[in-house]
Parts: sequence; C-alpha cells; structure tokens
Amino acid sequence: MKIPLNVGGQDGPLTKAQQAKLVERDVLAAKGGDWNAKNNLVRTFMPLLISLAEKRSSDRSKINSYIEAGKDGLIKATKKYKKGVGAEHFQLFALDFIEKNMDGAGAGFFSRLFKS
Repeated sequence: MKIPLNVGGQDGPLTKAQQAKLVERDVLAAKGGDWNAKNNLVRTFMPLLISLAEKRSSDRSKINSYIEAGKDGLIKATKKYKKGVGAEHFQLFALDFIEKNMDGAGAGFFSRLFKS
C-alpha cells in the first residue's frame, strides 16, 4: 500500500507531475539550507512518518520519538539527494534514510532487502 503524501496546492488537487515538481523544489531548497522548504517537506512526508512510527509501537511517547527520528532521516536524505534522480523517486530514496533513523542506526529497508 502506497501512502499518499501531503503535497498541498491552494487551487485544488494537483497532478502527479505538479506534486513531483513541488517536492523537487523543496528538496533542492532544503539541501541549500532553506528552513521553510525543510518544514514543507516534513509536512509533506508526515503521513508516511506517522504510519511507519505506528507500525513500530503503540506507545504514544515512542511514536513521537520515532517520528522525530524519521524527520532527521528525511533531512539526511535531502542532503544526499542528487537532482538527476527525479523527485518522483525521492519518496523511495528517502524511505531508507527514514527507516534507518527510526531503527536507531539499524538496517533500513534496502539493507534488510539485500542483506548487506
């Protein structure tokens, strides 16, 4: 099940291309240190962060800790992001960083998948 991101637009629903363009704009700006862009990314990815945190625990304080760790992983992913990858793939790219941080420097999704 793919978790939809919170990519907002004032004029109603956005197409996938418009969403990807907004995410890429925010990722590149956040990579440059723009705090507003980082905040936009966190708000965009919040449904994913909450879902991953709730799968790890039912304790509210632990869920909040996992969400904070996921935010840190998201920011790390923006720093490693290369423009040519494409914003439509950023969610998958960031997922590994988010999970690694949530697991406490453990193995992320791709590490578990490929046993490396």
